[in-house]
Amino acid sequence: MDRSYSSRTLVAVSCVLALLLAGLAVLQYQWSARVSAADVQREREHLNSAAQLFASEFNSVANQSVRFLQNEANTALRAGVPLTGTPKLIGELYYLNLPANRDREILKLSSEGMFVAASLPSWIPAARCSLGAVEDPSTILAPIFDVVSMEHQTPGETRIAKTIKWNMDRCFVARLDKPYLSSTLLPRLIEKSFGNTAVNEYNFAVASLDKPDQRLYGGALQPDLRTPFPAMEPSFPIPTPPVPNSGARPRERSSIFIQRDERIFSKRLSALHGTGLWELQIAHKDMPMAAAFERKRWQELVVSLGVDLLLFAAVAFLVIAARRMQWLADEKMRFVAGVSHELRTPVSAIAMLSRNQADGLVTGSEKVKQYGELIHQQSRRLNEMVEQTLQLAGIHSGLRRPAKDEIDLRKLVEESVGARRDELARGGFEVEVALDSELPPIVGDAGLLRTAFDNLLDNALKHAGGGRWIRVGAVHTPMEKEIRLSVEDRGAGIDPTDQAEIFEPFSRGRAAVEAQIPGSGLGLSLVRSAAEAHRGSVTLVSRPGRGSTFTLHLPL
Repeated sequence: MDRSYSSRTLVAVSCVLALLLAGLAVLQYQWSARVSAADVQREREHLNSAAQLFASEFNSVANQSVRFLQNEANTALRAGVPLTGTPKLIGELYYLNLPANRDREILKLSSEGMFVAASLPSWIPAARCSLGAVEDPSTILAPIFDVVSMEHQTPGETRIAKTIKWNMDRCFVARLDKPYLSSTLLPRLIEKSFGNTAVNEYNFAVASLDKPDQRLYGGALQPDLRTPFPAMEPSFPIPTPPVPNSGARPRERSSIFIQRDERIFSKRLSALHGTGLWELQIAHKDMPMAAAFERKRWQELVVSLGVDLLLFAAVAFLVIAARRMQWLADEKMRFVAGVSHELRTPVSAIAMLSRNQADGLVTGSEKVKQYGELIHQQSRRLNEMVEQTLQLAGIHSGLRRPAKDEIDLRKLVEESVGARRDELARGGFEVEVALDSELPPIVGDAGLLRTAFDNLLDNALKHAGGGRWIRVGAVHTPMEKEIRLSVEDRGAGIDPTDQAEIFEPFSRGRAAVEAQIPGSGLGLSLVRSAAEAHRGSVTLVSRPGRGSTFTLHLPL
């Protein structure tokens, strides 16, 4: 009752753990979908921030070049001195003075750093100067500003009005150095903005907004993200207002205005910002970013499900191990009960017979001989049971390793049959021995095989019944590379319901028990253990009333 309750409890706990693992797998699947979506969104935000940083860095480089043109280049032009330190972004540099009613002045920066007269290149747009960038070819336009200061005196206050005039007739036109852009600047800004990890995972390209087929950097992509650039910001030479002092002089105030096309604007010039000429394109390598994260999600899900399966297998293993331990405990109890029961009969018989002789109850030579024969039979039976028990325990303990000797099976069978010939003759048995003419030797433990064959022969002697016929055969089968050693009888046979457990320790057929045939139930278990020790097996073919055939399959 206790064992049954313990078994049911173990099964119930195992079922609960299995259900919990199944629920955990479902939760992992749902959780992985949400995590994957969050990862995609987070990755997009990260890429967008990095792209904005890239655009900001490029804008900074472009605007520095514009400020260089409006300051250093304009100063060198007015002073007629060489211009040095030209930004690497600038390939060719022109100065344009395009008045509406006067001759145009076109100057080009020479290799010596001086502005010299030149003709108007075809790639410069025939328009008035403005701020911005032109795509084809890649060009930056930098207008030139004039600053005009005027003082207005009022009682107790001096007001200075400084006007920055945006002259649409004069400007610098800088043609960008495309090799420097594509081979140096753009790769450096991409690596700086996105980092090495993103550079290894994503492909980058810079393409024209108006002409997507024209690319400044990289190859054709199916972009996951696009960012336009550059956004040119106007840069004006705005003077610093004067610092008021604490003297008695009238307080000074400064006002700044910007003049363009005869109109006055405030310093807020956000409307003049451009939307860009190119766009930075970002695409995940090998597949779209969403598909890549989905693949990563499934990979992680497979790993997590694998862990769940391992946990489930561990639970199943624990259940099987627990059941196996319970079965082994039952087998031990059966072993002790079987040995105790089987030993009790010969020990009791020997004790009773010897007591009768000691008490003088046995008289006459015939009686003494009969008693002596009975004592010898019971002691032999007792010795066989002890020997079989020790042999079975030695095989299953793993301490006794089978020998690896070359065995002549013909000689082994003939010696075993010859040792029992007198016993077989007294029992009226007909023994038929059929061995192949050429039996190849096998490698194994001769003592163990002799014990197994003796048990098969002894089993046939006990269960042959009225048939009184035993056949011993050995056949070499080259196709299967094995020798089949068989023992056949014409006894009562074994019931099909008992055949599945006939090789278990202490297992005996019901017919043998009902017929009170002596035996411990260890012989056939020992035969199976001996066959398995030689990497072989034992099979049974039996029909009730027609006899049984036990066959040892021994691989060469």
